[in-house]
Order: sequence, then structure tokens, then C-alpha cells
Amino acid sequence: MATDPRTLVIVAHPSLSGTSRVNRRWARELAAHPDEFVVRDLYALYPAGTLVEKDVEVEREALAAHDTIVFQFPVYWYSAPALLRTWTDEVYGLGWAYGGEAAGPGEPGRMLAGKRFAVAMCAGDVEANYRREGTVGFTPAEVIVPFRATANYVGATCVAEPFTLFGTEGALSDDELEASAAAYLAWLRAL
Repeated sequence: MATDPRTLVIVAHPSLSGTSRVNRRWARELAAHPDEFVVRDLYALYPAGTLVEKDVEVEREALAAHDTIVFQFPVYWYSAPALLRTWTDEVYGLGWAYGGEAAGPGEPGRMLAGKRFAVAMCAGDVEANYRREGTVGFTPAEVIVPFRATANYVGATCVAEPFTLFGTEGALSDDELEASAAAYLAWLRAL
């Protein structure tokens, strides 16, 4: 059972304080609402790109404490940045996130059962390409199928449609960036 009513946001951007414009702005928006959101910047926490046993325990405690978990990242080759994959491999271990079919939700082997996942992503490419007839050939909901499948496997649910912002490597204006931060906040609050 979760003990923290706030939404946990796992941010995975390799240069959040550097080259990132969108994810940095989104994270700053969430930081302005500490009563609603807990933000964990994976690349700041684990700059070497690895997690040791004590790190895994800290991450598991954070997940266990929250009912709603959002994964925020830039799309890298139609997936998430590498550290988020490493984080998932280490944190969602056998006997903690899965492997306890006889256990109840929140018990070892089913610690993520009943949780709600969602994905917020930005892409440098334009939205028109994230359609079946576009160059990507898949919709944003299809791009995040691995997150949805993982949620299913561990007994969680995942919001089918991610929050998305496209065209971030082009002429994204400051006004568009600010509008996206406001829309992101509204989307999170509606989860």
C-alpha cells in the first residue's frame, strides 16, 4: 500500500541540466509543485549508468511508496534512454516485482501490482511521422507498448496514450514549450 499520495516521476534524460530543453522545463514545472510530485532524475542520481544493491533498494522504496508512477524521457530510437532500461532491469527483480503469483498486491513478488504507470515523452521528429502512414509507421501508443507489456506482467496498469510533444529538434518556440509544460501538468493532474 502506497504511503505517499504524490505522483512519482522518473526522469531519464542524459543531459537534463545541459542540452535538454523540454525535459528540463517539464521537470522544473513539477518541482514547482512538491506537494503533488516527487521527481527522480536517474542520470543525476546514477551518472556512471549503473545501480548497486543499495541504489536498487532506494528505488524500490520509492516505487512502493507511490501508486502513480510516470516515466518521462526523450525518445531515443523509438525507445527510452539506456539508463531507464538498466534501471528497469535492476529494480524490477524476480521476487520483488514479479515471480510471486501466489502473493497479494504489495507483497514480495508483486510489489508493483495495482500501481498505475504512465509515459511522458518528447520526440525530435514531427507528429505526422508517428502514424501508420508516417515514416515511423507506429503511433505513440504503439511505441510505448514495452511499458504497457511490462505493466501487465507485474500486475500494474499503464495509461495507453502517452503525453507527447513532437518537433523538439526544430523550431519549438518558447511559447510552445511553456504551453507544453502547462499541458503536461494538467495531464498529470488528471491521471
